[in-house]
Amino acid sequence: MTQDITGFSLSEIWQKAKLEIAKSTSTEVFDSWFKDLECLGGGEDSIILSAMGEFAAMWIRDNYMDVLSRNVSLAASRNMKVEIRAVELPADGPECLQHAGQTLTDSPRGLKNPNLSEKNARIQHVAPVSTQECLKSINPRNTFETFVVGEGNRFAHAAALAVAQNLGTAFNPLFIYGATGLGKTHLMHAIAQFVLKSRPESRILYISSETFVNEYILALREGNISNFRKRYRNTDLLLIDDVQFFAKKESCQEEFFHTFNELFNSGKQIVLSCDKPVNEVADIEQRLVSRFGWGVSVDIQAPDYETRLAILNSKLSALNGSASIRPEAVDLIARRFTKNVRRMEGALTNLIGYASLISPDNPITLEKVQELLSDMLMQEDGAQSVDIEFIQKKTAEYYKIDLAEMTSKRRPANIALVRQIAMYLCRKLTAHSLQEIGKRFGGRDHGTVMYAIRTVDHEMNSDETVKRSVDFLLKTLSV
Repeated sequence: MTQDITGFSLSEIWQKAKLEIAKSTSTEVFDSWFKDLECLGGGEDSIILSAMGEFAAMWIRDNYMDVLSRNVSLAASRNMKVEIRAVELPADGPECLQHAGQTLTDSPRGLKNPNLSEKNARIQHVAPVSTQECLKSINPRNTFETFVVGEGNRFAHAAALAVAQNLGTAFNPLFIYGATGLGKTHLMHAIAQFVLKSRPESRILYISSETFVNEYILALREGNISNFRKRYRNTDLLLIDDVQFFAKKESCQEEFFHTFNELFNSGKQIVLSCDKPVNEVADIEQRLVSRFGWGVSVDIQAPDYETRLAILNSKLSALNGSASIRPEAVDLIARRFTKNVRRMEGALTNLIGYASLISPDNPITLEKVQELLSDMLMQEDGAQSVDIEFIQKKTAEYYKIDLAEMTSKRRPANIALVRQIAMYLCRKLTAHSLQEIGKRFGGRDHGTVMYAIRTVDHEMNSDETVKRSVDFLLKTLSV
């Protein structure tokens, strides 16, 4: 039996750790994920545990490695590295997972689903991807013709159109990033619809990263990984929305890495979207970050007033006079909703709904808009109060430094970190670009802001005091 340097066997260390885990977790979680783990061996500073099947091994790696590392290290009285290895399931296959329950206790987004067999059947029969499936997942109103182009999205629109016209040759992959509600999804839908019309034989798949993750986990559990791979790798155009949700899901990142390589090497088009530049997303593998950069990254900025007004007028003109809203009322919406196009369009939809109940001969006035949208306008005004200057002021007050230090060239360690935290908060709480944030911090460039964000992320992971302070400021400034 393998012995460690203290004289205890690795199996004994694992049994001690297991007892502590049982005390600190619920019975359901322990029985689901820890009870059947066995010690396979290891070395002086490592231990290898076996899990029944690749699904269980993957789930434990992605969700419980911190629990295992902490308790094994405490049991061994030193830092220990934990490795999880999958062992083959018995002949009865997935039934051996019944100890984990059909609910998959403590799993995110609820793999807690009674319709697993239905989902499983869907995965088995969707390769190659059908035109009907693609049409179900995209909004028919999201086309290039209905996308209003302005200074903040001109390059993104041009790149998306070039991709649609030249699959696999222009800008592959295309990586679109920007804050929520600025049009990333609209452009992805527009690409899909353009290709469906110009090349109807194309196999197109548009999904969210969350769907990719859930289907991958399901395929592992049901033993259908080959069908899963056929589904994603037999496509001419793969569009994945919100890739920031791949963060911390190591096994899913591994699978997508190979899917990406397969498609790219076959000359197939890949389009991705994210809420920030990929190198600002924590816990994404560097090799994926590198591949996302093989093509072109385009930024969608918050639209200016003229673009916002054009978007609203475009929506109204599509109604063919069935709803009447006075120009000054439309102008109010364009001026007050400045950061999120989706929220602005939601406000207009509320007015259109009201207008449909009254005569078109009685257009909605400015006063009526202020009455109908009072709550939304109040929320929007609250969001606008959190601007760069406000964040600089509150951060300086919290750390008791002179506000002028936010834009100064001085770089003492204590002041530099506070300035970096303020930049981090600006990126999290406003829709300003990296360039604009850097400009407002004494004319610094976007690279300095990116470095500040990475530094604060690192400090928050390694220093609990910094994490508490930043979390407090985030909460305070978000109220």
